[in-house]
Amino acid sequence: MPEKPKRIAAIDVGTNSIHMIVAEAHGSRGYRVVDREKDMVQLGLSSLDGQPLTQEAIERGVLSISRMAEIAARWEAQEILAVATSAVREAPNRREFLRLVREASGVKVRVISGEEEADYIFRAVRSAVDIGRSTAVCIDVGGGSAEVIVGTAEEIYFTTSEPLGSLRMSQRFDLADRPTAENVAACRRHVAERASRMRKHVKRIGLDMAIGTSGTILALAAICAGDATSNALKCLKRSQLTEMIDRLASMSAAERGQTFGIDGKRAATIVGGALSLEGIMLALSLETLLACPVAIREGIVESRIHTRHTSPGRAGSLRRKSVRALAERTDCDVRHAQHVSRLAARIFDQTREIHHLPDDARELLEHAAMLHESGAHISDRGHHKHSYYLIRHAELKGFTEDQLLVVANVARYYRKSPPDPSHENFLELNDAQRGTVEKLAAILRIAEGLDRGHRQRVRDVAVRNGGREAHFVARARADASVELESAEKRSKYFGKLFDLRVAFEVL
Repeated sequence: MPEKPKRIAAIDVGTNSIHMIVAEAHGSRGYRVVDREKDMVQLGLSSLDGQPLTQEAIERGVLSISRMAEIAARWEAQEILAVATSAVREAPNRREFLRLVREASGVKVRVISGEEEADYIFRAVRSAVDIGRSTAVCIDVGGGSAEVIVGTAEEIYFTTSEPLGSLRMSQRFDLADRPTAENVAACRRHVAERASRMRKHVKRIGLDMAIGTSGTILALAAICAGDATSNALKCLKRSQLTEMIDRLASMSAAERGQTFGIDGKRAATIVGGALSLEGIMLALSLETLLACPVAIREGIVESRIHTRHTSPGRAGSLRRKSVRALAERTDCDVRHAQHVSRLAARIFDQTREIHHLPDDARELLEHAAMLHESGAHISDRGHHKHSYYLIRHAELKGFTEDQLLVVANVARYYRKSPPDPSHENFLELNDAQRGTVEKLAAILRIAEGLDRGHRQRVRDVAVRNGGREAHFVARARADASVELESAEKRSKYFGKLFDLRVAFEVL
């Protein structure tokens, strides 16, 4: 009888919210989150800045953690790891709170420093974003503090924790309901002064990318993107953020909640969090960041089970590992998928003068090729449409929403009808994405045809471009007549799209 996977519950006792995840550890394959729980307890309400936790806040926190401990017990979690951050860390009556939690739930909460908090956050980010060889800055705007971490996939270079949390700013500058222009300006000056302290250190290191975590940043990214349904990485522009601050500040908390569909407590603190994020981005000269749906709790699990992070530049990058895992879960013919992916990449490389796509489109093509038959797991009939749905909703790690849209649509159009402006899935793409999908789908159709029999009879393909012709030369290891016939049939869309005559031969 197979051994049950080890389950770990990680609880983050924050200033604004208390979060828990229950995760199953799978050895070298990392972990899988099986349950999530969140309470917006607001431990720091009417406290912070040296004030004790109120009795009401303590009662809310004890009740919340007790309930989460019960959920963890139902999942038969072998361990409950709980940490507390800014609000508890600063409270003069923290010992009383920790004692009451332990007596009520049996959970021993450990108070961690801002630096340890930053380390957990960055561990989580490296498990969710494909940093690769880049140097990344991670910004986490919590309720009490904001953490800024700079590092690579293998090493952390700089961390700082500043008292710039959303609840703290909201309370200090009275930002909950229609704040005055003077209060907003005062908060901006305060954040700018605190954030300027990190500017020199971070700029000396140099940055390639920026990542944002925490509920506040996720909410802001969803509001600016107009999409709160997808868990894909969302791009948040500083210019959008500044415009949104003006709009949010003109509303009451209730109006923000009603207009943008955010929790009432979040709505009361979101202006403070937005001003904090804006000031940090300004100080570090960041125009955009990726909003990432992980936080301390994922970092706790990462740390506990010693999940091995992907080395930069290796073929097993985060996105590739996530795609491979989905392919295996959906019972794809992985050998066929890998071969089609390789053939598609070969065609992409040799037709650059035809398609004029950027290098990052090549990787998206490979991922689409790996997953082009994943929908057969649901039904063989119309499985290309099922593949689109699976890719869009499988929560693949490391992808932005725009990248997922392209990958899903390319897989959708590897067979049957070509991309069509009347199709609902195609309508959600912008003009640039539509062009990319059309070109990549044209390539994938040929690559899939070259392995029609799933036997890898065509071991490689060369493409000669001359005049108005694209000449494909298939290098076969056995009779590949079925594959050539299929590739020729599927190449009609390629020829039409690029206004070329397409020819095939076998060597």
